[in-house]
Amino acid sequence: MGAILDVVEMLKEPAGMAIAVVVIAAGYFFVKWVFAEHNEDD
Repeated sequence: MGAILDVVEMLKEPAGMAIAVVVIAAGYFFVKWVFAEHNEDD
């Protein structure tokens, strides 16, 4: 629970918002990459 409160406090600052956007974008592209169809040439 304390970690969640720390994140909420961080999001109140402009730098915290920027970090949150970067983390969310990285997570989005990682999930998109994982679930993409990979063409394997075996």
